[in-house]
Amino acid sequence: MTSNNRWCDVDWRTMESKAVKGIHVLGDATLSAAGMPKSGHIANAHAKVCAAALVELLNGREPNPNPVMNNTCYSFVSDKEAIHVASVHQYDAGQGAIIPVKGAGGVSSTRSELEGAYAWSWARNIWADMLG
Repeated sequence: MTSNNRWCDVDWRTMESKAVKGIHVLGDATLSAAGMPKSGHIANAHAKVCAAALVELLNGREPNPNPVMNNTCYSFVSDKEAIHVASVHQYDAGQGAIIPVKGAGGVSSTRSELEGAYAWSWARNIWADMLG
């Protein structure tokens, strides 16, 4: 069962499917939370929350009740200049949802070569994290 017959609704504290217990769903397959993009970086954050939750659950402990996920996406707009968008999301027990953290994240003020250097650093770090 999916939300809108398209996306999987999950418990953001564990990434467990709300429809099928014991199945954990990551990345683009999830029903995005408010303000949460579908990106490789956020899928990486989903995986980290899920892995940490599974360790706790397998050891008979409760997972983190307020996980935090972040996202950064860079786009090159020339061969050297880039722009970015970033966001931070945290689980809110009162709403039973993961929501954007007010005042966190944002967008580039302008395209620049410095942003391009940041983009390459971000890329090398996330590649090492995911593939290294």
